[in-house]
Parts: sequence; C-alpha cells; structure tokens
Amino acid sequence: GVDVAVVEVGLGGRYDATNVLIPVAGAITSIDFDHERHLGSTLAAIAREKAGIAKRGVPLVVGEVGDEAWGAIDASARDAGAPVTRVTDGTTVEA
Repeated sequence: GVDVAVVEVGLGGRYDATNVLIPVAGAITSIDFDHERHLGSTLAAIAREKAGIAKRGVPLVVGEVGDEAWGAIDASARDAGAPVTRVTDGTTVEA
C-alpha cells in the first residue's frame, strides 16, 4: 500500500508511460535543450512535449522557465484544463 508517490517522467511527458497516472498535482521544474531528437529543436517545442503531463483539473506548478517555454506550457495547460501556477523566487506555498 503506497500512500504517496513522487513519480518522475522519464522522457518528455506527452508520450511517457507515467502519463497514465492521475496525479494530485504536476510540476515542470525547468526547460532546457535535452533529448532534441525526440522532443523538438526549440525550447517551445520541448516545453509543449513536457507540458503533455497537464491534466484537466490537476494543478500544474512551473518553475523558472524562459518566456518561450512559459508561453508553450501555459497554452498547453490551459488547453488541457489544468490550472497553472508559475513559481518564482519569493513564492510561498501553504498546504
């Protein structure tokens, strides 16, 4: 019996096997050039793939990412119906 699990996406998000889970929340900590062969050659393309974890009604928290990546993530989250919060230094979260 697992009460709580933190599950990290392996590659991207949209087609990752972990995407079958229905989480309580999702997070994208950063966006950078990685796995371009599979995710795309621009930060926006990579961000769209990673934002594939967004699910209707499931909060998505996003770390400090550049404007290009933020625009793609925000649009993807809104399309999915996920409330999205951009977290920056100085942000506090209370449970």
